[in-house]
Amino acid sequence: MASYGTDSLPFSQDSQKIFLDPARGSDGSGGSAIDNAVAGLATALARATANRHDVVQYIAGASGINLAAALNWNKNYTHLVGEGAMVPIASRNRIFQLSTLTGASPLVTISASGCLFRNLYFFQGVDDATSLINVKITGGRNRFEFVHFAGGGHVTQAIDGGASLLLDGAEENYFFGCTIGVDTADAGSGLTGILFDSEAHRNTFENCTVRIRAGNGGASWVEVADATGIDRDNTFINCRFINNSATPLTSGFVIPAGMGAPRKLLLQDCMALGVTKLDANDRGVLFGNMNAVTGADLSGVAVELIS
Repeated sequence: MASYGTDSLPFSQDSQKIFLDPARGSDGSGGSAIDNAVAGLATALARATANRHDVVQYIAGASGINLAAALNWNKNYTHLVGEGAMVPIASRNRIFQLSTLTGASPLVTISASGCLFRNLYFFQGVDDATSLINVKITGGRNRFEFVHFAGGGHVTQAIDGGASLLLDGAEENYFFGCTIGVDTADAGSGLTGILFDSEAHRNTFENCTVRIRAGNGGASWVEVADATGIDRDNTFINCRFINNSATPLTSGFVIPAGMGAPRKLLLQDCMALGVTKLDANDRGVLFGNMNAVTGADLSGVAVELIS
């Protein structure tokens, strides 16, 4: 089976590969080989040893993983890699919320640092208004490649307080080719794609897409929780912000009052579609290189080309 870069990981002398196959595996297995794979994500994580660069290799197939309980990825330098077609949206390496699980907010917490996550699909889409945060990151210096963070997948969850990705004090994480959000359920007022809180800082999103389908103009792509939700800078490079709805977002970025320097969101070579204004309140926090300071105009907002 093809391996998407796991051989290039900085294995330590004692590191191991743990195979995860929800279709054909068994939690009674050791997980040391493809034909001895475990079936559950929590089981695979339990087999790993922190700080050793162990790799959980998730084999894609017809069956995904349905979490019956919230999960905390809490082992530093422990990697999760999806083996299968590597795509930025809805990878077949699926990690879902079980339909009967309630109160899973967040569904997945990543509190570890120094980990690689690649080719994964975290989806939260059940009829439960108590499960509003899909993935919460509190760790630092993790790398995410082609990971889809898909929260608000049911209208009951697509409400105020909901987010596909919460960066809670997270620092220096790097996201490449990722998708954040969904455009399959109407987003209510207050739903956001990315929520920053607790002085999250120096996180970088490159070549990523933030998606939403606004059922209400009060939804957003990005929200800062309060005046200290970010610290220093968080950067978006060559990213797309897409609202696939006839209802435009009133403010693509929701930024609170009272944010002092240095607290900035930087947009480099980005584009937005389906929004009235990037920052309706002109807080002076949002900066881009597409034209002038984006907090005060529509720089980077897509317009229809008429021949």
